[in-house]
Formats: sequence, C-alpha cells, structure tokens
Amino acid sequence: MPSRRILIIGAGSIGLRHARLCKEHPDLVVEVCDSRPDGLDEARKLLGNVRAWSDLSAALASKPDLAVVATPHDSHQPIASAALRAGAHVLCEKPMTDTFASAQQLAADQQAAGRILRVGYMYHFHPGMLRLKRLLAEGTLGQLLQMRYAVGSYITLECSRSRHQRAVFGAIVMDYAHGLDLGLWLAGRAPVGAYARGIQAGRLELTSNPNVFSAVLDYAEPLLFEIHVDYVAKPQPGCVELLGDRGWARYDLLAGRLEIGRPEKEMPESETIAVERDDLYRAQIRGFLAAVEGKPDDLTTPEQGLRSVAIADALLASLRSGKREIVPTVN
Repeated sequence: MPSRRILIIGAGSIGLRHARLCKEHPDLVVEVCDSRPDGLDEARKLLGNVRAWSDLSAALASKPDLAVVATPHDSHQPIASAALRAGAHVLCEKPMTDTFASAQQLAADQQAAGRILRVGYMYHFHPGMLRLKRLLAEGTLGQLLQMRYAVGSYITLECSRSRHQRAVFGAIVMDYAHGLDLGLWLAGRAPVGAYARGIQAGRLELTSNPNVFSAVLDYAEPLLFEIHVDYVAKPQPGCVELLGDRGWARYDLLAGRLEIGRPEKEMPESETIAVERDDLYRAQIRGFLAAVEGKPDDLTTPEQGLRSVAIADALLASLRSGKREIVPTVN
C-alpha cells in the first residue's frame, strides 16, 4: 500500500502516544503540529526525524491524507472541521467537541466534506469492557437495571500539558467523557435526563472546578447510570459495574479483575483480564485505518459522538442549575 501522511495535531501526552504508535505502521508517514515550541521539541526527542509544523494552516494546506486531533476540548470542532475541509480523514480524540452546538457543526462539516470522522473512545477495545458487553448480549445478567462508572485520577492533572482543567468549568466531565460513551455503547440507548453535583475542595497542588463530580442519568425505561469522577485519588482507582435482575458484574480498572455475581452462587466468580494501554490506542488506530479503507470498525461515529456530547451538555447544565436537566435529542 502506498505511504499515507498522517498529521498528529497536538503534541501533548495523548497526541505523542498516537504519533509513537502510528510510527509502527510502515505505510504511515507521521508528522506533528503544535503551536508550542516545547511540544515540538518533545515530539522530536520521542519520534526522531519527523516533520514538525508550528502553523496549522500551513500543515493542512500541505494536504495530509489523515489527521488525528489531540488538542484541548474547545478546539476540537474548528480544528477537525478544518482538517476535513482540507481533505483529510479525521480521528478526533474524545470528546467529539465541548458543546452540543459545536458537535452538530462538526457532524455537518463531515457530511459536507465526504471524509471519514471517528471519535477516539478506547473502551470499545478494552478486553474487560468487551467481556461486560458479551455478558449483556448473552443475557447472563438478565434485564439491565443499573450501570456505574467511577474513576479517581489525580494523575490526569499531573499529566496535563495545558492545565486547562483549572480554568475550564466542568472540564472533568469532558476529560472523562469515556464514561458517557461507555454507557451508550453498553446499554445501546441514550438517557433522557441528567442530574449532577460537584465540589472543588481539598489541599492539593493541582485542581479543577469541580474536582469531585457525581451524576445520575435516567432513561425512558427503568434504568439508571451513576457516574463518579474525581481529580483527587492516586493511584488511579476505577470500576465499571452492571446490575441486572439475574446477576451483577464489576470490573476493577486498576486491578484488571472481573467479578460476576449470580443469585444461585454464594460467592462471585472472579477472573483477571489484563490490559496494556498502548494496545487500546493501537486498536483505535487500526479501527480508524479500517474505516478509511471502507471496512467495518467499532470506533464512535459522528452520530454516536453527538449523543455523548448531548449528555455532557445536560450534565454541565445540571452542575450550574442544581436541577435535573433534559438531555438534548439527536435526530
């Protein structure tokens, strides 16, 4: 296959991970774009002799075949739209955008450009999450009644190059939009209402507003989804839990351990499902390349990305109002 140029836009921790793993593909020529000189210096040290751009307009004018958008949330739509208009297929890191209106704009720009757009939610490739999805599909847990996603991640603030979490209200919701997409992917349906609360507290060097966040999403049918994210806990605890009327399952994201409880058994079954973070990003890249080649993929589509941003919009509105908010409808 002829070589294709892939432009990694944003030389933060996620962008550099994408760049490093894209270099494993012999048919991809990796280039990096970042307005920060120190970001480009870091890219050169990590990647060796790669073409580095400081001007995005010039980089897109050179007509790359593919682009990965790994910049702060509020820049996703203008950058991804510009890359699509320049003729590139785009993999946009999560979330799709930072507002429902901008997500609608990006979806419209993708349709007009006729290029592939996918959103990088890596849980679609996580072996633990795939196991949970199979349990639901096989009916092992019966009717799904409740989901729970919980993560504590002070390390996210430590790894952030931009430190946008301190300045952007509700950044924690967008940073961990993984949970919103995961709920859509596991349940196969969208919530109708959202109630969220948050606090900013603790004697910590790094913080966000809020830095402790909890929410409940409700559905048209009997189902609840609880979400908790904090930028306090370290090391990084996390779990995904499913409750059905015939059993329950809990995957510990830190330990890589799955427990399955069934009414007919006194003790839960337990199994270890290890995961390597790089492998999740490798799977994302393979899925993106498959989509570009017209093959099936399991990445988040623009329509699915719109749904997760709609949920985030409602959660942010609820944080501000202190009331239950309606999730915008995606047509």
